[in-house]
Amino acid sequence: MLNKTMASPSTPSIKPAAPARGARETRSGYAKGEGTRRAILAAALAEFGEHGFANATTRRIAQAAGVTLPSLAYYFGNKEGVYLACATEIVDRYVRQMATISAVDLTGALARADSAACRDHLKQLLRHLVQLLAGSDDALTWTTFVARELREQGPAFTILYERLWEPGARLLARLIAGVRGATTVRDADTIDALLLISSLVAFYTGRVVSLRTLGWDKIGDNELEALFAAADRLADGVSGGADS
Repeated sequence: MLNKTMASPSTPSIKPAAPARGARETRSGYAKGEGTRRAILAAALAEFGEHGFANATTRRIAQAAGVTLPSLAYYFGNKEGVYLACATEIVDRYVRQMATISAVDLTGALARADSAACRDHLKQLLRHLVQLLAGSDDALTWTTFVARELREQGPAFTILYERLWEPGARLLARLIAGVRGATTVRDADTIDALLLISSLVAFYTGRVVSLRTLGWDKIGDNELEALFAAADRLADGVSGGADS
């Protein structure tokens, strides 16, 4: 524990030096620039989700973000640039959401085909996906973007497939194989992984129908806990189902 030394009343207090003006301006400029960039991305996700890549306009994006067209061009270049940035932002959100899962523990569980450990990781992963897809206030905006990209396969399809959909499905399949005591992924494991993912899709691409069917006005804390419990049941249900 650190001891505190008390200065005598006659000792003048020494205030920490204030940051140089240039440093303050640099930080302020960065924060403002990042805020502008975020505003453009938010507006673009909504615009592309509603209208698709072909029918969206950078003018409407700029207006919704409260910026000028030159500002949008400064940060993203053109319409395709901001569209691809939207896809990258979605992948980054997924990565941030999954960051709490220990890669070391996960790798070890997969290597050992430790059924209990793989089931625990499968539950963690499904809960994170539920949180990502249904638990955030702006989830509907960016999941609409993803749903349209799935249907139309625009310029961002490759980014989303190679960095999000394919590795996510492969990881789920490996965990399902591990729950079943296998280190080799079979087609049945991959099919079950895809079915698990599609079961969660109902709460973003089909959110309106799902909420109305359940009689929910929104997905709040209690509703989210119910979805977590459902995700756990899905994970518990994959023990069998693959031919040995």
